[in-house]
Amino acid sequence: MTRPFVLPTWAAACVMASPLALFSPSAPVIAHEGHDHGVAAKPTDVRLAPRFEVRNEDVEVVGVLADKNLLIYLDHVSDNRPVQGAQIEVEGPGIKGVASAMPDGVYQLPAAALAPAGRYPLTLTIQAGESVDLLAATLEVGEVPAAASAEENTKRPWWLLAGISLLVLSGGLVAHRLRREARERAIHHV
Repeated sequence: MTRPFVLPTWAAACVMASPLALFSPSAPVIAHEGHDHGVAAKPTDVRLAPRFEVRNEDVEVVGVLADKNLLIYLDHVSDNRPVQGAQIEVEGPGIKGVASAMPDGVYQLPAAALAPAGRYPLTLTIQAGESVDLLAATLEVGEVPAAASAEENTKRPWWLLAGISLLVLSGGLVAHRLRREARERAIHHV
């Protein structure tokens, strides 16, 4: 009498786990240099402070709106050294004043009027030694994105639910197989 082919338990477990491993969400992790196995993820929430940059042949000016202050970085174009002792006058919608000097070529001006979202054309008059420059810049202040709702945060991708279901089903089949083999061995040894 020929005995039917019976797959060993360890082999059955491997056969059941193979499709799960092949189609699991971790498959893109095996991508290697020069190959992209998925859509590039967008940065979730990159919030840079509103800023402007303007330059001419002598100076480069970068303005950053930090809280309710406009910080102005003034550097020489030729060697990127901070310009010390300059006088910077800023004029725009709701703002007009002379920036006060801080250490390292940074200048500060109260700018609460620039905090709401919008586009603000600014005129900068820079006097550094014998040089006087008149520069135009535009500061764009964007809307602060609202936090994601609780409903959006609780959504799970469909493949996660499918993968967990397959894992539970595979485990149940392997356990059933193990019990059946143990029962058969007990019957044959008696």
